[in-house]
Amino acid sequence: GFEVLDEVRRQVGEDYIAGVRVTGDELLEGGLSHEDVMEIVSILVRSGKVDFINTMFSSVQDYRSLPLNIPGMAFPVAPYLHLASAIKATIDIPVFYAGRIPDPATAARAIEEGHVDMVAMTRPHIADPHIAVKLREGRPEDIRECVGANYCIDRIYLPGDALCIQSPATGREATMPHTIPETDGARRRVVVAGGGPAGLEAARVSALRGHEVVLFEAADALGGQVNIAATATWRQSLSGITRWLEAQVRKAGVEVRLGTEATAEAVMAAEPDIVVVATGGMPNKGAVEGAEHAVTTWDVLTGAVEPGANVLLFDDQGGHQGPSCAEHMAGRGSQVEVATPERYLGVEFGGTNWPIHLRELYGKGVVMTPDLRLMQVYPEGNRLVAVMRNEYTLAEEERIVDQVVCEHGTLPRDDLYFALKPHSSNLGRMDLGALIAGESQAEAPNAEGRFQLFRVGDAVASRNIHAAIYDSLRLCKVF
Repeated sequence: GFEVLDEVRRQVGEDYIAGVRVTGDELLEGGLSHEDVMEIVSILVRSGKVDFINTMFSSVQDYRSLPLNIPGMAFPVAPYLHLASAIKATIDIPVFYAGRIPDPATAARAIEEGHVDMVAMTRPHIADPHIAVKLREGRPEDIRECVGANYCIDRIYLPGDALCIQSPATGREATMPHTIPETDGARRRVVVAGGGPAGLEAARVSALRGHEVVLFEAADALGGQVNIAATATWRQSLSGITRWLEAQVRKAGVEVRLGTEATAEAVMAAEPDIVVVATGGMPNKGAVEGAEHAVTTWDVLTGAVEPGANVLLFDDQGGHQGPSCAEHMAGRGSQVEVATPERYLGVEFGGTNWPIHLRELYGKGVVMTPDLRLMQVYPEGNRLVAVMRNEYTLAEEERIVDQVVCEHGTLPRDDLYFALKPHSSNLGRMDLGALIAGESQAEAPNAEGRFQLFRVGDAVASRNIHAAIYDSLRLCKVF
């Protein structure tokens, strides 16, 4: 290490700041302890070869340690700040800290209380690259705060591009705007049906373009499926996504009609020039014979159905929904088995999230069974028989349980779209070429149509939060 530092100094000169990043504690049996690192840091400082110490924690030694190294929403904010503070207390050069500082308030506290001298906020700047500008302009309420979903990090480790779960412009700056410009065309009246992430983004972007926007939401609160996801154990921080969107929508002057179903009559009575259907989806149990005897993860997480004593959860979706619901039920005393036709549970999310799910599932005694597909559910007395088939041998086996829960994503809630379609100038068509090219939607095959009609989010197909918000940004940025 000293040889490297000597060469760095030779290259940059004496008047250039140079430091070392160290792990403050590898959090690994047989690895460097906090006491070991304190000794190493002391040696580095006494050498006079470093101007600062930059701390992070854990390691990337194995699957378990990766989420400890890049802590997400399962962790409290600044989970290792006390360890960095202990290092600072023993040395007389600046100490930096990296590890889940999601917002300026947490950063300010870390500095003002003297724990460290500087903080890293990489993921927060992925969520909102304009943090510093908004602070300087006295607009802290406009900062889109990182929720710790680690969608960005997980995509890197897939591998892939570092995209943000809630800010689709990040990583797409060549084609997607972070700051929405006002339209240089005519101001129009936009009606958005649905107040989930897709609908909120459609309303936000359309309003910032300068249009008059009305948002219908049948429920008494905005948020859509995010409200369900946020009820599941350690996933509560997801609510920050739609909380920010709601605040921005209201600040932009959108007329929000809560508890108001967007019927075709109500939408047309609003005299729209453009209608964006963001009505989301309904839970899909999949192609299971006897599915009427099963319930959905939505039923369980919303409290509409109490978890059974002995439960089979069939996860044919591969995302957070199934494992989250299993953790929720097991935490309430259910004996849970999760079966999936995939090789392993959670194939659709990445390396900083699935170790947390596995930790929680194993810790709660949940049984995880791969390679089985649920074929049939039927009642037998006061219990249920679940018939499952091995994906490779096609051999069948049964489970006798009190409850079967099915997770297979969603099916589009598209009644409104089809009711409005014949009244629209574009007959509900989306010019995908124009969408990809960032051009306006100009199709108008129905000369008698009264408005343009589009669908976004799960009203099109079952996807995720990022896809829903991205749909709305790239469509509405050219209205």
